[in-house]
Parts: sequence; structure tokens; C-alpha cells
Amino acid sequence: MTRSREWYRTFFDREYVAALDDEKPPRQTRVEVDFLLRTLHLRPGARILDVACGAGRHAGALARRGYHVVGIDLSPAMLDEARRRYREGPRLRFLRRDMRRLAFRAEFDAVVSLYTSFGYFPRAQNEATLHRMARALRPGGKLLIDHRDPSYDARLPSRLWYRVGRDRIVLERRKFDRRTRITESTQLVVRMGEPSTVERRYRLQEFSLSEWRRMLRDAGLRFVHAYGAYNGRAYRPGATGRLIVMAER
Repeated sequence: MTRSREWYRTFFDREYVAALDDEKPPRQTRVEVDFLLRTLHLRPGARILDVACGAGRHAGALARRGYHVVGIDLSPAMLDEARRRYREGPRLRFLRRDMRRLAFRAEFDAVVSLYTSFGYFPRAQNEATLHRMARALRPGGKLLIDHRDPSYDARLPSRLWYRVGRDRIVLERRKFDRRTRITESTQLVVRMGEPSTVERRYRLQEFSLSEWRRMLRDAGLRFVHAYGAYNGRAYRPGATGRLIVMAER
């Protein structure tokens, strides 16, 4: 893969951290963590691996509820913010790791990957990463991945705009390939009252539910359920934009 395709190496910078703060307030994190705990049925003190933990909002909240959490991420800016917000200790660690090179073996009761933090690589690397995530689970451990729904994204307009928080507007040009289910996006982020703008690009592989079932099976996992939202609603293609899959080792 050429360096220009490795968009994820620079995308998640300090400006992204600030925008995410506006987009995901604490009440949203509580909703998401409550859903995780209702769904995963973890024992008290269970060990959780948060893959692409970002600024640590889920990892930190889970550690505060008594779980032992390891959060891994590739972005220095995100990890700096995670360490600024949450005190590392016996129940919480943040590590800089490339998810393609996870070396954990049968160490965790749950592995989670949230907010579309998967599918950044060529297909073979995505599947190899899923195998490594599965390998990190203890027997009976659960994997939960929150991702985009390609049935929904196939119907989105190629040009759209939306507000993020109080003072950011995003103008986005999207291209969704119905055959490969790859989204390529160019975003122009405008902050109200400021003359400059920020341009961002990303490329994301999405997966249908049948593809998820096949990939999970190939990784040695048993598919359990698919959700369409953090309220526990069952997944229905095209309904919400989210496809949250859960599987068990």
C-alpha cells in the first residue's frame, strides 16, 4: 500500500480530537458503555481490549466501572488525550499499537472496536486483523465491532453537509463503490468565525452482514447477533447507518 493510501496515519490528529469531543458528549459515551455491558454480560473485573480506543472515552468509562481495560491506538494525538483524561493504573493501560500486529493470545474476556475503527486496510489485512482480535480472546470471550452499514451508505448523496458540535460544519464529498463496498471521502471542515478550513480524506472498507458472518467464522468465532443501534435494536439493512456485530469464541 502506498503511503498516500495510509490516510489513518495523519487523520486522527488534535483537530480530530477536538471535533470528536463536540460530536460525542459524555451522555453518549454512557449510552454506548451501558449497551456494551448489557450485551456482553461480563463478570465483574473482566479483562477488555479496546481496539482503536481513540481518546479513551470507552476504555476510561469501563475502567471506572471496575473492569480491567487495555486500550490500543496508533494515533499519538489520541493517546496523549486519553492519558490526559484518564489515570492509567492497575485497571487501565493505553498502548500505541498497530491493530494489524496485535500479539495478545487468549488474554481477554471481550474485545471491542467501536465507532467505525475497522476496515482501514486492504481486504486481506482487514481479515488478518480480525483473526488477531479473535486470537486475543479467551475461550467463551466475546467480540463486538461497531461499523457502518453499507446498505445505508449506498443511498447517501455524493455531496452532503452536516454540523459537528456547536461550531463546526463538515462539507463532504463521498464515493461509495457498490461492488467493493468501499467508501472514499473528502471532508472540508469549517469552523465558524475562522477563515481557514481543514481538509481530510479517508478510505473505508465496509462489509455486509453475510460478509461479517463469513469473516467471523473464518476467524474461529461464532456469530451471535447483529444490532442496528446502541439501544439494542436488531439490525435491519439500511435502517440506521450502523451495523454492530457480536460473536463468541
